[in-house]
Amino acid sequence: MPKTPLFPLPDGLEITSASQTPEALLVRVTSTRSSSPCPLCATPSRSIHSYYRRMPADLPCVGRRVTLLLTVRKFFCRLKSCPRKVFTERLPELLEPSSRLTNRLRMAVQTMGCITTAQGGAYLTKALGMSISATTMRRSLHLLPMPSIERVRVVSLDEWAWKRGRRYGTVIVDLEHHQVLDLLADNSKEAAKAWLQKHPGIEIVGRDRGRTYADAATWGAPLATQVADRWHILVRRIGACVDTFQRKEGLRAKDL
Repeated sequence: MPKTPLFPLPDGLEITSASQTPEALLVRVTSTRSSSPCPLCATPSRSIHSYYRRMPADLPCVGRRVTLLLTVRKFFCRLKSCPRKVFTERLPELLEPSSRLTNRLRMAVQTMGCITTAQGGAYLTKALGMSISATTMRRSLHLLPMPSIERVRVVSLDEWAWKRGRRYGTVIVDLEHHQVLDLLADNSKEAAKAWLQKHPGIEIVGRDRGRTYADAATWGAPLATQVADRWHILVRRIGACVDTFQRKEGLRAKDL
């Protein structure tokens, strides 16, 4: 079945067969392109070196997971001056090099991750027949391009866990447009201060009650108004209420 509207593929790819297992649908796809350009020098080559198979996941079908059994080729690069002698066939319309997800599945995962969270999106994908882990969800979100920064007026500074409990960075969010502006390598005062100094138009800085971001905002954006962000206020208020109730319950237990 070289073409089917139910399972669209880019030109040069054909479906050779389809089968099913109790867990997934297996779709065998073969590349029929006569040549492929070298990714280093862009010289087309027709000299086939060998064949190999990739097994990327694709969008689900009627709630069942779909896996492609993709047969592609390796080519010789015949340009003598090119340092790449053998290269693998690229299929940018379908998936990126070394990717285990097709482009259309990656976009769906990124959309769910942006709307929910990495963990919440992982639960949702299992219900939809994608079975994507929270780690893959986070990696997919990291692949999204950062928005271009023009004029920023209201920002929020907070810690970001690159590796929870070990390494933290700083996430900077545009609170007017609800977009992540940047992820800094660490959560130091110097890094946040340097970022703020590069954007002199900032008028309001939201932060937690710690000294790190308070000092960064004081020296990095001295004309900006500093406010405690709503999330930290709610967390501390809830914690205070819980402590109050626990103390009252303790006093009642002693009275009895």
